[in-house]
Amino acid sequence: MKIEVMREACCSQDDQLGPLSIEVDLPERAMVWELAREIGEADFLQFSGTHRIIDVYCAGKHLFSIPAVGVNGVEYIVGRNDMASNYLRENKVQCTWPTGL
Repeated sequence: MKIEVMREACCSQDDQLGPLSIEVDLPERAMVWELAREIGEADFLQFSGTHRIIDVYCAGKHLFSIPAVGVNGVEYIVGRNDMASNYLRENKVQCTWPTGL
């Protein structure tokens, strides 16, 4: 299944340095941790000194949070071994900064 991944920019020039959306391709029976790995290893997310973790949502449901390299591991809000398709109500996920940054 093809999933569109969109992210918020971390600074004003970020949209010029890299894309704000990518497409990842997952097997139909992929688990949530596999989706997190694909996004985290895509060299797509951008972090800054004030933005060290990004939340991943699908259709308004918080799935997990991905930290910058060198910060603690992925925090799963839903079951990491759940089928990703259980949460992918649409084939698109949003990576957004936590409230209050």
